[in-house]
Amino acid sequence: MYTTQPKMPPEIAALYETILQALSGTLTPTEAAEKLKLSTVQCHNLLNRAAAGVLEALLPKKPGRKSMPEVERRLREENEENQRLQERVDTIDRLMTVAGGILRGQVRTVRRKKKSGEGGGDEPEDPDGAARRRANEVAKLREAGLSAAIAAALVGVSSATLRRWWQRLRAGEVLCRRRGPTHSREVSEEKRSQASGLARELRGLCGAMALARAAGVSRRQAARIKAEVVTALERERVARCSTVLVHQPGVMRSLDQLYIGQRPAQRLALLASDAAVAYRTSAKLIQAYTGSEVARVLGDDFAEHGAPLVMRMDRASPHDTTAVREVLREHEVLLLHGPPRYPQYYGQHERQNREHRAWLVYSNAVDESELEEMRRVLNERWLRASLGWRPAAAVWAARRELRTNRRELRLDVVRRKAQLRLRLGSNVAAMRRAERLAIEEALEDRGLIRRIAGGR
Repeated sequence: MYTTQPKMPPEIAALYETILQALSGTLTPTEAAEKLKLSTVQCHNLLNRAAAGVLEALLPKKPGRKSMPEVERRLREENEENQRLQERVDTIDRLMTVAGGILRGQVRTVRRKKKSGEGGGDEPEDPDGAARRRANEVAKLREAGLSAAIAAALVGVSSATLRRWWQRLRAGEVLCRRRGPTHSREVSEEKRSQASGLARELRGLCGAMALARAAGVSRRQAARIKAEVVTALERERVARCSTVLVHQPGVMRSLDQLYIGQRPAQRLALLASDAAVAYRTSAKLIQAYTGSEVARVLGDDFAEHGAPLVMRMDRASPHDTTAVREVLREHEVLLLHGPPRYPQYYGQHERQNREHRAWLVYSNAVDESELEEMRRVLNERWLRASLGWRPAAAVWAARRELRTNRRELRLDVVRRKAQLRLRLGSNVAAMRRAERLAIEEALEDRGLIRRIAGGR
């Protein structure tokens, strides 16, 4: 912080100059004392205090703000405590004033309304009139000096309700309506079609209030129309979808990565499972998610459990390398990629990965033996309803040998892919879609998979 030079009165300028000369050594303390008309001791004291002040300003100090003196700190705390006590006394005085008004009948508090079966045949009270009376009572309490929160609590409403009432009062709207559905007239066909068309155009994203303002209907009517439109949209979406069921074990196998733990101690594993039954064929830890590691795990999996007809993997770059395709070509396995950015296509394996993460939560350290134990228990000890209350290992052990000619299957897929490319186009997305559809159609014609339109 910059400190400005102090103003020097003319009568002190000569004395100040003498002090500076004494500090600089131009004058001796005795000569300075004679000019200042002081004793030698007083002059020495004055020069020592000046040098001490300069030295204190130059020496390094502790960082941070200078601490407050103890006496000043205690005085400030006492003043704050006195202010709190004074505010408390003022609040008690206001509450006593309000209590006196309640006793004299000038201010009314809210009483609990009797139920209809408790006696009395009075007409039900108008909700808007009751709300306005409560708002007037809150205004009287505010005039008595109470805060809005305390006044609202005294009349039996929340602060949020009170703010909403004041906003409606300023806008000239009704404060409160009768609770429950009203016996309003049915929505006309014109307004219904307008609201339904708008909700369909927005894909059901708009709220009921926005739809009500746009179509000129009530919020409840708009909510009902929106619910009908959302239900219809979901049914149409399900009708456009299809589910692929794999009937026989060994036809299709899935492989994907599984991240275990958190960085920097995160581990990486590759897990493969059959698409017909929830049988995990392999679970291996890898050093890096590369094409060579994927090819190594696939080769070991095919050598131990046999090669499937189709290997279903997502579009991760390590799954589509030269090393991976060489392993698949050696075992005559077709590579099936799903649609881009659509994990639902690998839904069975994604659900299994969720089970793997839940299992590994209770593991202290994850290694090959832990993954092998997980694979064994999930395959042999879990009785599944979809498999007739049998474990996946029993169904896998009783599988029949595949008699499909792999070479004929591959040639059939190539022929179908060429025909589909003529219809779908020659861009990259069309070529990938043609390959996927060709593999699915070839398997479906051989009775190995079945497509169900409209989901399950």
